[in-house]
Amino acid sequence: MRWFWLGTFFLLCNSALAQVYTQLDFPGGISTTLWSINREGTVVGDFIVRTGRRYGFTFDTSGIFRSIDVSGAVDTGLRGINVHGSIAGWYRDTAGTNHGFLRRRGEIRPFGYPEGTDTRGLDINGRADIVGSYGDAVGLTHGFIRRVVTFSTLDFPGARLTVVSGINNSRDIVGYYEDEFGLMHGFMLSEQGEYVSLDVPEAIETRAEGINAMGDIVGSFQDGSGVHGFLMRRERFKTLDFPGAVSTVATDINDSGVIVGYFQFEDDRQHGFLLEGQNLE
Repeated sequence: MRWFWLGTFFLLCNSALAQVYTQLDFPGGISTTLWSINREGTVVGDFIVRTGRRYGFTFDTSGIFRSIDVSGAVDTGLRGINVHGSIAGWYRDTAGTNHGFLRRRGEIRPFGYPEGTDTRGLDINGRADIVGSYGDAVGLTHGFIRRVVTFSTLDFPGARLTVVSGINNSRDIVGYYEDEFGLMHGFMLSEQGEYVSLDVPEAIETRAEGINAMGDIVGSFQDGSGVHGFLMRRERFKTLDFPGAVSTVATDINDSGVIVGYFQFEDDRQHGFLLEGQNLE
């Protein structure tokens, strides 16, 4: 494990929209992605170095980066963190197979969907429920939820592909699916088992990534001008674009309304961001 103090960061304000964007890059990485933020403000994500290898990391409110790598893995990705500091993620072994894992109290506990392949843990809630995706024997991708050690498949009705990317403590779930025409749509699944498709108005494709306790949902959409982040609150959508970026993706929102994600400038390098003070007024 490596520890780093945060050096400089890039701050951008737009007072008219009451938004404060902060650029966040792992020191020495050539690409940084932020995937999740918990109620305390601890962030998890991953970064890529010049050799092409991916490592996971945490970043806390004291400004410290800590890299996390599964022993023996060729790639490690951290995807979700809950209020207790437990982390869900995935790693790739030397044979090229992906496995999910739970990191609790510093201990890595691998898991795989029974009879599935390519398992990835993508989020975790305060109950330690983990959601993610896995591949089946014929190469199709399905979503799942893992409660303690029991797995259940989650497929949007009629979809060709389903990925479950976010879950809150009420077990409201979000993700995205591919329709018969190969286009992506976001969705929400309530604990009662009702699927609702989510599409940003006039978007070509939509992906829902994260959901908080209030039911605020973040994700990304593609339109004729490119890829943008979005916040959906009380069934109203707001576009999120990091200033000057050519693409923006929002990946999670915590219960205080802080959003994380990633973006790209013209140089195609990926950077993480935090967004505070957003609203729909």
